[in-house]
Amino acid sequence: MKTIYFISILLVASGSLKAQHSMKSLGEVWEFALANSSENKVKQWHAEQALQDKKTAGSFLFPTISATGNGQHNIDIAETPVPGEILGQPGETVYTKFGKAYSYSAGINVSYNPLDWQMIYQKKMAEVNVQLKEAEKDYFEQTLKEQVGQLYFATLTAQKAVGIGEQDLAIADTLLLLTEQRFTEGTTDAIALNQARVNRNAVAKNLESTRQYCSECLSNLKILIGINSGDELVLTENLSDGNALSIVTQPAQNSRYTEIYRLQEMYAESSVKKAKADFIPQIRFHAYFGYNQFQDDFTMSFQSGDWKPNNYLGLSLNVPIFTGFANKSKYKSAKIDRQIAAQTYEDEKRKSAINDSLLYSKTVSTSKIAVAGLENFHLSSENVKLAAQKYEQGLLSLDGYLNIFDDYLKAENLYLNNLSEFLINKASIESRKQ
Repeated sequence: MKTIYFISILLVASGSLKAQHSMKSLGEVWEFALANSSENKVKQWHAEQALQDKKTAGSFLFPTISATGNGQHNIDIAETPVPGEILGQPGETVYTKFGKAYSYSAGINVSYNPLDWQMIYQKKMAEVNVQLKEAEKDYFEQTLKEQVGQLYFATLTAQKAVGIGEQDLAIADTLLLLTEQRFTEGTTDAIALNQARVNRNAVAKNLESTRQYCSECLSNLKILIGINSGDELVLTENLSDGNALSIVTQPAQNSRYTEIYRLQEMYAESSVKKAKADFIPQIRFHAYFGYNQFQDDFTMSFQSGDWKPNNYLGLSLNVPIFTGFANKSKYKSAKIDRQIAAQTYEDEKRKSAINDSLLYSKTVSTSKIAVAGLENFHLSSENVKLAAQKYEQGLLSLDGYLNIFDDYLKAENLYLNNLSEFLINKASIESRKQ
């Protein structure tokens, strides 16, 4: 009976176990996200698919070789007019049949078209497309790192806010306890007691809201980096004031973003050349190496003497003369696409440079604001301690203490908001580093 009970406990315990992912730095979270993000895997597959498409586009550089074999029953052989002299009937035209009822052939077909300019530029487009898919993957990874970094810092800020909120709740509990004692002693009234209780409830409410926000940040971060819902994510980095407000560096150019538009312009340029190639004549080489066999009945012989060689080499030239203006319209359309791609690339470069400058100025500004907010937060925290001492000594009224405590909460909230905004901008800068 004890054994069954022990096994049951083990089964329940094993069912409640869940994986825990403990991460101590942003770099570690980035590495996990890049390795486990399903969207990043899809981007990688698209890049691999583009590489296979490139190989397909380059297949025209090799000859096409195929083996053929067929049989034919000539039900009615066509009559051919021949001079009567051949058949001993001078001065007449005689219609006669040449051939046999059954014919068989087997051989090798070879086709080669190395100067197919459409395929040449199609191959170039496929090569550019490989670079484009790689660029899209690189930019997605940068965007993923930026989003992960922002959620990472938001979570750390929320965890820091929870820690501060717990200290605030302890202060509010102490204030309430002291006020209750004074109410019991008759040195204060019910209004003061109610104020202390309202203050304590407000602090507890803010703490619970902060905990919920922290939980939401962790959940969103788990979704983004590819952690299962049943697994636990723990961030162990301590967001100290010195580390959080580190020196801001000039952000690197957002080259991964603009590279996409540069390659799109290259792709459009190759598309124009491909459309122009429709006007160029095509030359194709072809050859056949095989054997024929003719029979009066359905039987087919496998003796070498019954098979007669049939080999030839050929050269074809295809010169486009008139295609209903389709090629001309296609060429003009491709040129318009190229103009659009070129204009878009220039616009995105211009906007990207402006956004880079704006990002740096915003980061510097929010850093200064957060530093000032931190100083005000520390000063307000010191005022709360001093006010608590005076209130305990009876030198400060409850209203006066609550006003100071309220100013402290405002300074705390403002500092945490400023810190969060600074870290969001910092994540954007850090994500661009190689």
